[in-house]
Amino acid sequence: MVRDIVGVSTALLFLAGGALPLRAAELCERQQRGGGAPQRPSQEQSSDRPAPHPYKWWVDGRAELGISDQQAASVEQIWQSSVTKLRAQREQLDQLEAVLSKMILEGADESAVSSQVDRVEGVRSELNKGRTLMLYRMNRQLTPEQRTKLKAMHDRYEASRKK
Repeated sequence: MVRDIVGVSTALLFLAGGALPLRAAELCERQQRGGGAPQRPSQEQSSDRPAPHPYKWWVDGRAELGISDQQAASVEQIWQSSVTKLRAQREQLDQLEAVLSKMILEGADESAVSSQVDRVEGVRSELNKGRTLMLYRMNRQLTPEQRTKLKAMHDRYEASRKK
């Protein structure tokens, strides 16, 4: 059940900022092949275009899911109270992974790399925990029928992504 809740909400709830970064080992491998690390545009570079917005299923899918005003307000409040911290944690994780990638490329001491891995995974764990709890709280606002409809929306989304 938890996997379904998280899975459904995960696909439908995107944090602004684009795709998740590659893991440290993938970055290292890519850099060794000469591809370099993928770069996110800086704020100055992207100021001429609007920032991507997350898909808010409680707004955009409201009619299909039969979400009431109260439910939409509750889910929005949960989102607003969580998103700033989640984005900060995501940024911290990106920075820590970049440091780890650099350490690996430069052949840093194994104990230093191990310590950095601990920092990376600690932040990743906190990010995942916060995100999962946010999704759980959102899911508690829905009726069983709405959860079924949300899962159907997710399944359609996944099917369209695979094409």
